[in-house]
Amino acid sequence: MRAALLFRLGGLGDLLVALPSLNLLRKSFPELSLHLVGRAAYGGLLREAGVVDDLFPAAEARWAPLFDSSNPVPEELDRWLSRYDLIMGWFHSKTGGMLGTHHRVPELREVSPKLFVYDPASRVSVSRYFFDGTAEFIREKGRPVFSFEECCSLPSAETHSRGKSVVIHPGSGSPRKCWPLDRFFALTRFFQHLGFFGAVVTGEAEERLEEEIQHVSLPPGWRWRRCPPLRELAFLLRSAAFYIGNDSGVTHLAAACGTNVIAIFRKEMETAWKPFGMTTVLSADEVEQIVVEDVMAVIDQILQPGS
Repeated sequence: MRAALLFRLGGLGDLLVALPSLNLLRKSFPELSLHLVGRAAYGGLLREAGVVDDLFPAAEARWAPLFDSSNPVPEELDRWLSRYDLIMGWFHSKTGGMLGTHHRVPELREVSPKLFVYDPASRVSVSRYFFDGTAEFIREKGRPVFSFEECCSLPSAETHSRGKSVVIHPGSGSPRKCWPLDRFFALTRFFQHLGFFGAVVTGEAEERLEEEIQHVSLPPGWRWRRCPPLRELAFLLRSAAFYIGNDSGVTHLAAACGTNVIAIFRKEMETAWKPFGMTTVLSADEVEQIVVEDVMAVIDQILQPGS
């Protein structure tokens, strides 16, 4: 194999649940050039990390015919796709993603596209489901298969030491996923008493929280970082001893960066979307049912010698 075209659509979290599968392809087929079709804002992080070699923005019009069942795939696009030795895609629903249904990737000569669609009945996480399917394909090709744990990290050429810093991300794409903001601020004071400093990070999805944050006095050693570039955010996460956040893409990024993650989830989302890595998930039917003391207890447990 010389080149593979890989499809993973959606936001940051959607992309990162496929990271173990992408890392596995990289390890098992080191000679293969990996070209990712994904959202440019997030896929660039994987290209910089060396997980993929090239990136094609998913918003480009050329991909639309692949996801439109009403018309045949144009011959020009079919010829362009035929350059690839492998076409693979990971989808969390048959109709999910910005381009709609996934079934229009053509059968190219002797190459059959490998498309993985998450099955909720599997009762495993999306990331594990994708990985297991990818691993089975690789075994069929007679290539070595590495463990899930070996493939979870976002590679970095930089060395990071984890000191006493903490990153808190109080937002998410859906307000229903968000733990009350005042509880996150209570954790900043708790961490200060433990001798930790840190940053409260928000992005574009958290604009609705900004007015409230502006009126909060953070403890000494704490700061508010609004919309940091993704590369800078990854650096903060790699250097952090703890990360606290909701069900969000940033939480998946923290897990990929090897941080101790405490993730606050609605119970119905936990099985499918639990982040991998050193993650403790606290879940309830509604996130408001999780109290600050629950999170403090997890922090204390992680800080205990030998834990």
